[in-house]
Amino acid sequence: MFEQAKKIIEESNTIYIVAHVNPDGDAIGSTFAIYFALKKMGKDAHVVMPDHSTVFNFLPRIDEHVKSIDVRSYDLLIALDSSDNTRLAIPKEDYDKAKKIIMLDHHQVTNPYGDFIHIDDTRSSASEIAYIFLKYITDNNIDKDMATMLYTGIMTDTGCFNYNNTSARTMRVVAELLDIGADNFLVNKKINDTIQESKLRLVAKTIDNIESFYDNKLKYSYVSYEEIHALGISDEDAEGMTNYLRSIAGTEFAVYVRGKSDGSIKVSMRSGGRIDVSKVAIEFGGGGHPRAAGYTMQDPYEIGKEKLIKAIGEMI
Repeated sequence: MFEQAKKIIEESNTIYIVAHVNPDGDAIGSTFAIYFALKKMGKDAHVVMPDHSTVFNFLPRIDEHVKSIDVRSYDLLIALDSSDNTRLAIPKEDYDKAKKIIMLDHHQVTNPYGDFIHIDDTRSSASEIAYIFLKYITDNNIDKDMATMLYTGIMTDTGCFNYNNTSARTMRVVAELLDIGADNFLVNKKINDTIQESKLRLVAKTIDNIESFYDNKLKYSYVSYEEIHALGISDEDAEGMTNYLRSIAGTEFAVYVRGKSDGSIKVSMRSGGRIDVSKVAIEFGGGGHPRAAGYTMQDPYEIGKEKLIKAIGEMI
């Protein structure tokens, strides 16, 4: 399955690994696990990550990332967890510097890219795919730090194994990662049982701003950039509010909309299961999964909000 990718890696020396902008646990876990493996193979490897949430600062060697690509050309770009190359955390000119590109993803993809492409939307996460990939290219030489990163990615992208993308295969992968030495207790403590006061205040603000539509089936909350900035929260740390809305009894569709420092408006959506939120996201230029998807609002806020609520209403 990964023979061609392994050959490309063997023939490459300078390699950059990148995922989508505003990286979540899956983006971070999958890119760093591959980075660790490539360094052990003697490659001149780098993870490109301009910014990330401070929530993940506890992860092993996360400070080894670089913020940009500073060479005129390089042998290989490995892109993970991004269904569209325009969402990668590098500009087009740096993308174009790569002699070869490997794409690994678990989303429903409309615009695949790269010299080697592996997409499997039956897998829970990019980290689950990365594990299978690393088993092949390293001949099963996966260490504790790689396992901890991959566990982080799988755990976060499955909502602590609560989402329906959690399969028996996923749990077998997790068991193997724990056998290797993944520090699941540390990861769970830092991500699930620890919260900064500023983030807790954002939760409160999100709840205060809730609006209900369609007989309470849709829970919608908008938090402006000014409100987020006043709490001292970065763009990366302002993620994750959708799950609080989704947990409200009777909710079929949860939408968290937030302003960002660059003036854009990010829309994050979650479904209780009956509605495919990826169809809504794709309609507005985004993407994702049937139960978790998002996009960047292109219209002015009030117009974009009206269009979004109407589109959801048609599905409901």
